[in-house]
Amino acid sequence: MSVIAGSLGVMELADFRIRVLETATRVEARTGIDPLDTTLSMAVTTDARLEKLPGSIGIGLGAMAIAATVSTSGLIASVRSAPNYAVLGLLVVLIVALAGGSVSCALIARAAVSRRAANNRYDDAWAQLAVEVWPAPRYRSWADGPGAASGYSRTEFLLALGRGESLENFARHCPFVRMP
Repeated sequence: MSVIAGSLGVMELADFRIRVLETATRVEARTGIDPLDTTLSMAVTTDARLEKLPGSIGIGLGAMAIAATVSTSGLIASVRSAPNYAVLGLLVVLIVALAGGSVSCALIARAAVSRRAANNRYDDAWAQLAVEVWPAPRYRSWADGPGAASGYSRTEFLLALGRGESLENFARHCPFVRMP
C-alpha cells in the first residue's frame, strides 16, 4: 500500500480496514443486517432507481402511446379508400407495446416501493457503519475544506473492500449513497 498524501500511512490504512470490519460486525450484531453485503447494497441502489422509472421512462412511453393513438385515429378517419391493414396492424401493435411499457414501468416501480422497508433497514445499518467509521464531518472536500461530497459510491467501496484492494482512496471520505 502506498502512503496517502496528507498523512495516512501504511499502518493507518491497515487500521482503517480492520476498523471497518470490526464496526461492521458490531453493526450487524445490533441490527441483524450486514452493512458490508455488496449484493444487498446493489439491490437497494437498484430499487432506488427503479422507483423513479415511471417518471423517467413511463411517462414518455405513455405520451408516445397517446400520440400514436391520435395519429392512427386521424389516419383511419382521413382514409377515403380501404385502409392498408398491414400498416394499421403495425400501428396497433406499436400502441399496445408503448402502453404496455408504460404500465410495466409503473408495476416495476410499485414492486421496488414494496421493498422499501427492507431497503431502509439496510440503509440504516449502512448509516450506522458510516457514522462510526468516517470522521465528522462525514463529507469533506479533498483539500479538507468545508463540505463537499465524495467521488465514489458505496458499491465501489464495498467491492474494493471485498476484493482486498487498497482502501487509500476511501479512508478519508465517506462514499455517497444516492444521487439527489
